[in-house]
Amino acid sequence: MIREQTLPRLKRAVRLGVKSLWLHKLRSLLTLLGIVFGVCSVIAMLAIGEGASYEAQEAIKKLGSNNVIIRSVKPPEDNKVSSGGRSFAVEYGLTYNDAARVQTTLSGVKRVLPMRIIRDNVRFNQSNIPCQIIGTHPIYPEIVNIEQVRGRFLTETDELHMDNVCILTLSLAERLFPY
Repeated sequence: MIREQTLPRLKRAVRLGVKSLWLHKLRSLLTLLGIVFGVCSVIAMLAIGEGASYEAQEAIKKLGSNNVIIRSVKPPEDNKVSSGGRSFAVEYGLTYNDAARVQTTLSGVKRVLPMRIIRDNVRFNQSNIPCQIIGTHPIYPEIVNIEQVRGRFLTETDELHMDNVCILTLSLAERLFPY
């Protein structure tokens, strides 16, 4: 409860504040604009941060949040074993036996998908486009959540008969076949 003595002081302070705002209109307007722009910029920055966070989470969902990627790294070229003038390359990389061992050894593993990724150029007529080539199995679209626009993906029959099948991304198809 406000004391009766402080009430007149409060009224006087409010009148003085309003009078000061009224006398300095430009300063008051600029202060008001500063507050409005400051609040709006903070809201915009938070919205941009949330949007970036959402995009990152969607990219992770596309990869599959429960996928673990194991890659082999090629050793440097100077690690070759040489004996009597001959040089033998050191074998490296993951094999189908390694994939089967991961599947059987680790209890939480549902599926193992071997892949071979190569960076090379793809050519058609005069077009020569650098791209990433992935050699894989028919279960690839299920694991990485790929949306298919047209055609079909690899099938078990393709794998059984070792058929040469090529699947293109939409952007690569548009660059290779602009018509």
